Amino acid sequence: MSLEELSLTQRIAQDRESMKDCTPVKASPFEKIGSKKISPDKLHANPDDEFTDPNIGPNDSIVSNYSSIARKNYYLKLPVYDEPIIVSKLKGGDYLILNGHHRWAGAIEAHIPKVRVQITDY
Repeated sequence: MSLEELSLTQRIAQDRESMKDCTPVKASPFEKIGSKKISPDKLHANPDDEFTDPNIGPNDSIVSNYSSIARKNYYLKLPVYDEPIIVSKLKGGDYLILNGHHRWAGAIEAHIPKVRVQITDY
């Protein structure tokens, strides 16, 4: 099943399982300068964040709000969000979300092809 075919809940559950043994790697100083745009598909929910806890999980109204903002801004050719999603680089080239899970989920729901991220070390 492709990522597009998974519901947000299924995707979070999949990330929660697969990211338990994730290996963050140190980003180069150049990677940590400024921000860059990458596909939301390269970002993964942090299993240590309450966002991925099945008993707490994402707040649907917050995700919906971010999805609306993302759709509108993308259509107007503005930055999707004011703040970048904070991530840590993972072995293999993907990224672990440290801050911005709801913005990430909103971008997924709005089918935004790239979001702005700021890379830092975990």
